[in-house]
Amino acid sequence: MSTEESMLDVYIYETQQLLQSLDDILLDGEGVERLTEDQINEVFRVMHTIKGASSMMEFDEIAEIAHATEDIFAQIRELGAADSQWPPVFNLVFRVVSFFNNELEKIQSAGKPDGVDVELMNALHEQLAQMKSGIQSAAVPDMPAERTVEHSSSADPFTPHYKIRVLFEENCQMEAIRALGVRESLKEICPYIATVPKDLDAADSAAVIKADGLLLYVQTDDNPDEIRHRLEATLFLKKFSVVPIDGSDEEVPESIRVKIPTEPRAVAAESPNVGKVVIPAAAEVKATASSSSGAEGFAKQNFISVNVNKLDSLLNMVGEIVTAQSMVINNADFGSQQHDSFDSATKQLHTLINELQDIVMSIRMLPISTVFQKMRRLVRDVSKKVNKEVELVLIGEETEVDKNVIDSLADPLMHIIRNSIDHGIGTPEERIKAGKPEKGRIVLEARTTGSDVIVTVSDDGRGLQRDMILKKAREKGLLSKPESELSDKEVYSLIFLPGFSTKDSVTEFSGRGVGMDVVRRNINQIGGSVSIESEPGRGTTHIIRIPLTLTIVDGMRFSTGNINFIVPIVSVKTAMEPKPNDVFLDPDGNEMIMLQDQCYSVVRMSNLFHIDTPVEKPEDGMLMHLTSEESDFCILFDRLDGEYQVVAKTLPNYLSKCVTRLAGISGCTVMGDGSINLIVDVNNLKASD
Repeated sequence: MSTEESMLDVYIYETQQLLQSLDDILLDGEGVERLTEDQINEVFRVMHTIKGASSMMEFDEIAEIAHATEDIFAQIRELGAADSQWPPVFNLVFRVVSFFNNELEKIQSAGKPDGVDVELMNALHEQLAQMKSGIQSAAVPDMPAERTVEHSSSADPFTPHYKIRVLFEENCQMEAIRALGVRESLKEICPYIATVPKDLDAADSAAVIKADGLLLYVQTDDNPDEIRHRLEATLFLKKFSVVPIDGSDEEVPESIRVKIPTEPRAVAAESPNVGKVVIPAAAEVKATASSSSGAEGFAKQNFISVNVNKLDSLLNMVGEIVTAQSMVINNADFGSQQHDSFDSATKQLHTLINELQDIVMSIRMLPISTVFQKMRRLVRDVSKKVNKEVELVLIGEETEVDKNVIDSLADPLMHIIRNSIDHGIGTPEERIKAGKPEKGRIVLEARTTGSDVIVTVSDDGRGLQRDMILKKAREKGLLSKPESELSDKEVYSLIFLPGFSTKDSVTEFSGRGVGMDVVRRNINQIGGSVSIESEPGRGTTHIIRIPLTLTIVDGMRFSTGNINFIVPIVSVKTAMEPKPNDVFLDPDGNEMIMLQDQCYSVVRMSNLFHIDTPVEKPEDGMLMHLTSEESDFCILFDRLDGEYQVVAKTLPNYLSKCVTRLAGISGCTVMGDGSINLIVDVNNLKASD
């Protein structure tokens, strides 16, 4: 990877993190119709960082928008904002975030961020002009009290000074921009601050910082632990030190160097504008400074960024090691000799490989909050556009899921939540008439069950109308059997068919018959399933079942002819040996079986995949009861081999031409004996019969 590509990856990653943080701040602030002092400072820092990084990458349009937004928050930091000014500020910054995200998508698609939003830029300039002209006469809301440090034209001799040295990780790129971020973060608690190099915006500053690190001289009455806390939050930080110094030393830059007065300073006790400064004793300062690790107080950096492709390669290698281990054990031939030492070594190896596999899997796991938090912005934007009030409740955000699963979950959740707001939740007038609160409610919840994660999206809206769905399905010719024989689950599943929509008119969010079929397809692609429960007038719940990881599958192994299959255990209800006459034919000649007073269809694996098998009569083989998104059914096969945990792999590219014959197969795995087993896609298995 070239240096330019590496810098671009860093820019994209860090900007995405900053924008997500910004979204969270804005959503929290909009709920109370204002931002706190800390939130205002954080928004300013985010915009300043994006501006600097974008300028360095020569993304001028992004930098200009960031600069204009930064100017607004510089004005707010200095003079505050009236209550009436916050709503337009929130709307503007949300538009700015959307603009940035759109430009980032272009960059990720190997394009250029060439968007020019003249209307947005004019709106930002107009907002700043209004605030500058009207802020003095406007009613300024109560802001959190400013820090009570007495500012003067020179540094305060009674406030402690500290020397800070910061070293960034090698090849982290954009050292000058990172140094600016450190300085802006410390400005909030340090009234006086100087850096070496002095001008961080200079062209040669990055090279100096890369070679020698960033040196800061600060003065603050805050506990130095607060300085350390802020530094530890810096990305790509290798180490740092915080050392108390004498503010009059020659090494301190002139801008903050002090001269010790000959007489003690008088404190204006009654002045409302000057607060008291607490000066820690020298012993307290030394004790606090020595709390850091190392002779100079270097702090550990506990997190690093790793390209997910490297984790994929590592996990694949672990899978190959597992397979190779099984092959070695299965092919070992000692004859009649004892092999206790070999058995002991293989057990130890098995334990270590399992631990290695668990560690690699844990590295790939991320909290599902990374997706859930994005839905807050979606609910905010969609509800405003359709003139509805909707509250989003998040439960189980700490649930951890594989990185690839999280990436594949965002689009399905987006479509479901959009539909819930547009289709499900009525207008405030409709809800009041139905005896419901004016504000709608959507609950997004995640919980772990064994090797799966259950994600539910519930709303308290109108619920699905069975008759309306059947009417639309009848008009489009989508019904495959008499309406009276369709269960509610089967009727509700019709909305996942391509082109299906109950909307009579097309809106920005629905009515075109696209969306819910995308939901099912995307969920299926990650080995999951989606179903719907609904009660008319009470609401609708979408239930998504997804695997914790896409690479490790707990499954049942069975065989038909000379072909071995793995079916995920989550889809298996039971397996049995049928008795003569258990399987019968329906009027259409299809094989069926009765289980617990329910009738299920029987799918022969040999017919489905054109496999030669000696099993002709059902009683000579075995049946497995499976559950899918649409309905339950049974498969007939030759032998059941037991339960296995396998490493799933995608099918080779050349097999893409065999889509028709492999429609019920999602992947494959290599077993310890070297045999290749096909992994069954239960949701598409019956459809391919």
